[in-house]
This record gives sequence, C-alpha cells and structure tokens, in this order.
Amino acid sequence: MAKVIPNLDELALGKLRQKSSAEARVYKQCESLGSDYLVLFSVPWINVTAYGTPKDGETDFIVFHQNKGILVIEVKGGGIAFSPGADSWTSRDAKGEAHSIKNPFWQARNSKYALIQYLKQDQEWPHLSLRPVFGHAVLFPDISDATSLVGPDRPPEIVGTRSSVSELVHWIESVYQYWTGQSRSNSITQLGSKGMGYVDRHFCSTREAKPLLSIILNDEEERRIELTREQGLVIAALKQQRRAAIAGGAGTGKTVLAVDKAMDLANQGLKTLLLCYNEPLADLLNRTTENVKNLNSMSFHQFCSWFVGIAKSNSGTDYLQKIRQENPGKDDYDYCFPMALAEAIEYVKLKYDAIVIDEGQDFKDEYWLPIEILIEDNNEKQLFVFYDHNQRLYTRSSEIPISGEPFLLTRNCRNTDQIHKLAYQFYSGPSTESSSIAGADVEILTGPSRAKQAARLHSHLTDLLVKDEVEPSNICVLVPSQDAEQHISLLLSKPLPNGVEWSKKEMGHRDKVRIETVKRFKGLEATYIYIWGADEFDREVDIELLYVILSRAKSRICLVGESGACTRLLIE
Repeated sequence: MAKVIPNLDELALGKLRQKSSAEARVYKQCESLGSDYLVLFSVPWINVTAYGTPKDGETDFIVFHQNKGILVIEVKGGGIAFSPGADSWTSRDAKGEAHSIKNPFWQARNSKYALIQYLKQDQEWPHLSLRPVFGHAVLFPDISDATSLVGPDRPPEIVGTRSSVSELVHWIESVYQYWTGQSRSNSITQLGSKGMGYVDRHFCSTREAKPLLSIILNDEEERRIELTREQGLVIAALKQQRRAAIAGGAGTGKTVLAVDKAMDLANQGLKTLLLCYNEPLADLLNRTTENVKNLNSMSFHQFCSWFVGIAKSNSGTDYLQKIRQENPGKDDYDYCFPMALAEAIEYVKLKYDAIVIDEGQDFKDEYWLPIEILIEDNNEKQLFVFYDHNQRLYTRSSEIPISGEPFLLTRNCRNTDQIHKLAYQFYSGPSTESSSIAGADVEILTGPSRAKQAARLHSHLTDLLVKDEVEPSNICVLVPSQDAEQHISLLLSKPLPNGVEWSKKEMGHRDKVRIETVKRFKGLEATYIYIWGADEFDREVDIELLYVILSRAKSRICLVGESGACTRLLIE
C-alpha cells in the first residue's frame, strides 16, 4: 500500500466526497498503489511570477517514486468542455449546471514548476545533486473519452479518464514513461532512497518551530511580576505596623518586598537603613536604591565597618581593634564586628527612624544587640525583618527582636514549578505554593574532566546566546567555592560570541555573563543558572547550600559535572 499524506480517516474522506467526489475517488485509489509510491494530496504553494509578484495555488496530487520520478496530477470532475476560440474551460456538474474553470493543464504545469522552483531554492535539495523526471498530467475521473480535449500542449499520454482511475498504477506508469522519453536520458537521475528521504523529511514529517527560549523566559518573567505584585499586598498590610517579621521560603519575594518597604519608608521622609547579610546582594541592593533619598543600603558587616570608621574619626578610637584585643580568639564577623558597632553608636550622631533587614535568618544573636540600640530610644522607630523560616536549616529566627507571629509569605513567585520541586526537597516549614509557572526540566551537561565540562558548558552557553537570543545579563555560572579559580580560569580562556564578556563582579550588565561562587551567590538570583561542580555536593551534608543555590534560578537550571553526581542531585 502506498503512503498517502495526509492520511484521511472515513469522516474526513466523507467531507472530501461532498466537496469533490472525483478527488475522493482518486485519493482512495492511490492507496492501492505499491509501497514504493508516496502520494501527497492537496498541496498548497506560493510561487513568484516573472513580474516578481507572489501567486498562490494548490496541487491536487504529487506522486513520488524513487525509480520513476515526480509526477504532478490535476483532477477535474464532471463533464468537461473546452472552447479553443475563447480559450475557456467549463465543468458541468451532476445537475447539468456549467461552471467556468481554469485550464487544468496550465494548472498542472504551473504546479510542477512551482515545485521545481521550491526545490531549487531549498538549502538541502541542490546538494543532493538529483535530476529526477518531473512530469505533469490531468485526470478526468467522470468522462470516458478525452479525445476532444487533446491538443499540442495536451498530448494523450498525459490525459486520464474514468478507466485510468480504475487502473491507476498502469496509467501513472505510462505517464512516467512519456516524461522519461521527453527528457534527455543522460541527464536523468533517480530519486533513490536519498531523494525519498528528503521528500519524507520536508513534506511528510511533523515540522515544529519552537519559540525562542528568550521569548519563553520573558513570558515567565511577566508572570513572575504579577505574582510579586500579589505579594505586595503584604506591604499594604504593614502600613499600620511599626515592627513586624515577615517570613517565607525561598523565592517568596522577601528581598523585593524588603526593598519596596525600605523605599516606602524613605519616601515618607524617614531616615532608613536597609541591611542584608550577603555582600554581593548588598552591592545589588545599593545599586537599586542609590538614588533614593534618606536611604542607606549595605551588608551588616559593611555597615559595621562604615559606622566604626565614623566613630574613630569622632573619638579617635578604633573600636573594632579594641574589641579584637579584649576578646582574643573570638570570631571576627560573628562577634567582633557587631560588638564594635554596639560601642561605636555612642560616638556617632547619625540615627535612623527605620531599619529594614533582609536575610534575617543569617543574623547571629550578637547582630541584634547594636540594631536594638540604634532604635531603642524611641517607640516610634520602626523595624522590619524579612527571613526564611526553613525549619530544617534555620533555627535562629526565634532570636529576632520582634514579638508576635510573623506575616507569612506562602507563594513562591520566583521559581518555576520544576525548580520549586527540586529546591523544596530541602525545605521544612509552613506550606509554600509553587508559582504555577511550569518551566522546563533541569538540564545536565556531563564530562569526565573539568576541561571537558568547561568545553560543554561553553558550547551550550554559546547556543543560548546566539540561537536562543538569551540576554547575557540573565545568565550566571556558579562554580564551587573550593578550587573556584581553576574553574573560572577554564571559562575565561573561552571567548563568548557577539562581544559578550565574562564578569566576576558585575551582575545584570547587558553584555556580560556573571561567574560567581556558589556561596557568594546566596541571596541573589538569575534567570538561567549553570551550577558547575555537581560532583562536590552531598545531598545529606550540603542541605542548606543545595536549598539556597537551587532556588536562585528563576527559570532554568543546568547542572554541570560528572554524570552520576548530577543524576544523584535530582533523585528525591
């Protein structure tokens, strides 16, 4: 049985009979051709005329045979009349009504040349170096004698009648023989398996034009913005509060809301301080709020250094050095910095009306002492703390100096559903809904060595920039904190396309792809994240790191490393 495209079921064939019983009969008969035939039915086309204007048309049947060639067949039902003087053609239906029709032989010929032109303009066809027989014919299924329709451009060998339909394979073979005889024998080549494969790929296979990944990511970001606006209702609820804790899991919009709250307070004329734990996040927040009057934004330890510096200028005492000398062996960041800040406050006139803290779960007990001192002398002063309440990881939230139950953020508005599911394996706490942004599965790039992994990452990233047109600023490559320089140097040795550069510092630059260590990226986010070094994570040991890092990606994650290690990270 021949392969006929499209494959019409009985319902579709019944509709075709109502439209054209002649075409339906020929279609049904085509199925009886041998398996070495391929038939396309009702093929639309657009051709460009000699005047450069587009012209559309439709071919009733195109028959392909790997040994015989390509045949275009026009089918005309009903009684047929031709008037040479008027150069007009008429079809008469079963009711005896006459209808003017186009010259069927011109239609068949034009369809043939439209097909030839398409093949010549295709990128693949010319490289096949094929010159098969191209022929055209006209079939009149409702008449028994077509002698009166024969003419110089209508030789009997390419005209078929009712009997031709019942003996379709013989008629088609005779038409092929005619056109073969009309061709120069030394220039003819068979379609062969190579040509038939081309026809199958271009005319029979499912064709899909996927949207650019950049478009998908933009659409997901629009949905993300809507979700964040919904979370913004929390800010409205805080209008009447002077002190409040706001808790939520990864991706629930804590940082966005913290920034909004700080800017809102500053715009009210209140001297406001916005603090976080992670320095790279602090740099980002500072750039975001740098033009906001009445607002200082920095990390806790940046604030300590800055404030202690002012106190030293005013009093002549370096309080950080003093605390270090009085407490040998104490941790610099967890103890000496906050204690130095607590002592320095007395010697600095700068006071704040409101303090907003992001990443409150990372603030140690000692951090809260100077913060309380900064706002303790006036009940009108305001304190808002945003923190992650993952009970599996963070147990310090009970130390936050705010009484009462926290406001809960219960909707992940950053991560796609796929990333939410992956990251929240390591979460325990109040239920958090996913964003309902479906997203895509986690990708995996593997290689036996770091050099091979770097090569695969670079190739994949290049496609992302060139083929998918993803903005460089939306991409970040995270490398292990240990041996970071070795990983980074492998990437820096590989140039990026279209003037894009690697960056170890700048986040959000339109022409730069950020490289950062997994630990320093805490608190930040990117649309597309490569996590290189999956080999170095242990699901049982690195619970906090995996929770944080996996939830940094908004839309896509690509794990890079040794195959088994990458797979193990995905297994719940």
